[in-house]
Amino acid sequence: MERKGNKPGPSQPSSKPISSGLAEARRLLAIVEKSQVPFGESAPIFARIKAQIDSGKSLSVEDHEHLLRLVKIAKDWNKAEESSALTEPDETLSG
Repeated sequence: MERKGNKPGPSQPSSKPISSGLAEARRLLAIVEKSQVPFGESAPIFARIKAQIDSGKSLSVEDHEHLLRLVKIAKDWNKAEESSALTEPDETLSG
């Protein structure tokens, strides 16, 4: 967040796009999209966040926190997929 002068707190309203925040949101969104994780109940939240980012709007604090949670889920999903791919067929239990 940018500050002008020595004013305490943010001087920009939260609804105004901030380019660095939007760039970070796009980067996080790309991580989530690349993972192809199934969202289940979080799908509508993801769709809303994606629409906001795609239209160039900055996210509310709540939506940013949702996006960070989705990124964590996506990263955990990727780790699980990688771990599963490394498991030898002989090591898995049948039935």
